[in-house]
Amino acid sequence: MTRTQVMFGAAIGALALGLGACSQATNTAASATSATQCVDVPDGYYVYENGQFTPVSAPSTTVVEKLIEVDAPKGVADRIGATFAGLGFPWMDLNVRGEVATLIGLALNADAKARAFAAGEAAIKGDTAAARQIRVVVDGISVEGGEAAVGAALADLGEKPRIIECRKAFADTMDGRYVDFETGGAAISASSARLLDAATGVALLCKDYTVEVRGHTDVRGDADYNLNLSQQRADAVRQYLINAGVDGTTLTAVGFGETQPLDASITPEAHAKNRRTEFIVRTR
Repeated sequence: MTRTQVMFGAAIGALALGLGACSQATNTAASATSATQCVDVPDGYYVYENGQFTPVSAPSTTVVEKLIEVDAPKGVADRIGATFAGLGFPWMDLNVRGEVATLIGLALNADAKARAFAAGEAAIKGDTAAARQIRVVVDGISVEGGEAAVGAALADLGEKPRIIECRKAFADTMDGRYVDFETGGAAISASSARLLDAATGVALLCKDYTVEVRGHTDVRGDADYNLNLSQQRADAVRQYLINAGVDGTTLTAVGFGETQPLDASITPEAHAKNRRTEFIVRTR
């Protein structure tokens, strides 16, 4: 069981009443007052002085009069994840790191995945605490016998990932996948939302680094036109991430047009491969 440790300094008797009423702590005097308010408190140590809590890194023997443990409320992931079985998706789970929520699991088929993701996303958005905390909901649900989920690369990222882990997460997320735009334009297709949400999740967890969004086109068309188009598309992807909550000061966008092809062949397959979006992670 997760527990919150609260450290008391002054006015310890009055505060014990409030905590008893909120948490079913073993303070039977808690029922003596009706002016008690309950609040969610993150795990950790706190000093109570002058009518308010102050978080501290560890107990200090100079101020501690008494240390009391109270039950902490369930975290967002545990609380919401516990509802999935009742919704008909016992195989689905929720992973929450910082501002990123990833729905994970193995669905029997694409229809089951679609229904599960919709239900999970609705549960997250309908939870007051989750709605305040979560910036993006990422699709980490794979289909049995199919390819890995678009958000699978997030599974290896913690809240403080190393730069090599961030680079790998972006590379794995985009491997074999492409951001779709309207033909000849920079408007992002709705079909690419899940992919860009996964990229947003990586960027949010990799907030200690800068990310350069690179746009590339195939060789068809005028070179100057392609250069401008690639810049517009890179700008559009950057703006998508910003709108989803990524700090814009950590993002840049550069268009390379047709100058950096991965495949020099003049085939539909080569065109598709060269017409791509990349994310380059650097130290600040």
